[in-house]
Amino acid sequence: MNKKKVLVSIISILVLFGAILISIGVKSNQDITNEQEIKKTVIGALKIWEKLVFPSEYTKSPEIKIPAEVIEKKIKEVTDECKKYFSSKSGWLANRLEVYRNAVLAEAYPSSSIRTAEDKINDIKFLEIKINGDTAMVVVDVYEENKAVLSGLDESKIPPAELNKINNIDIYKTTSGKEEDIIKKKKEIEEQIKKLPKKTFLINRDAVIRYYYNLAKENGEWKITSENLDYHPGPQN
Repeated sequence: MNKKKVLVSIISILVLFGAILISIGVKSNQDITNEQEIKKTVIGALKIWEKLVFPSEYTKSPEIKIPAEVIEKKIKEVTDECKKYFSSKSGWLANRLEVYRNAVLAEAYPSSSIRTAEDKINDIKFLEIKINGDTAMVVVDVYEENKAVLSGLDESKIPPAELNKINNIDIYKTTSGKEEDIIKKKKEIEEQIKKLPKKTFLINRDAVIRYYYNLAKENGEWKITSENLDYHPGPQN
């Protein structure tokens, strides 16, 4: 009888131990699945920056005018991507939609004589993923390569005397100093420069950007609820 009780106790312990192992295994598998889905969300969001760049026929020079329909198509493309990865409940989606829309418009109508020709992610390294129920925190390093076209003066085709004059213009000495005179003089100089020979330069820049993401599970999908970053520029050539 005692042997039977001992045998039943051993079997009970083994069953309990097996159940614990199974539960640990299930939890581990769930963690793996969550990490994979979180990585997919983060990578998708990061890739949006690559999609901001216009087709190559418009990135040969910042002075090329981009048709309105091409700009609208690009805004729609970026908007659709944002909806896949950012949280609407937290308000972060609305924030990102505004940021990326303004980024598209800045590329379409550059305030300076520069336009992005390529924005490429060479590597993504996940440094930390912490999951707490239906929320998560992620730290990731992104190795980015950026190419841009810059429109500048072709100094080889400008007479030295004229070039020296442009480089040494003192608006305040050539005007009364009044605001309206300064504005008028600036416009005159800008018009003069527009008529001078131009040259397109290609600028290459590398950077490592560390992103800090917060995510939440919404309707079974991981969405980004906030982000911060540290920018570490690399060499420029």
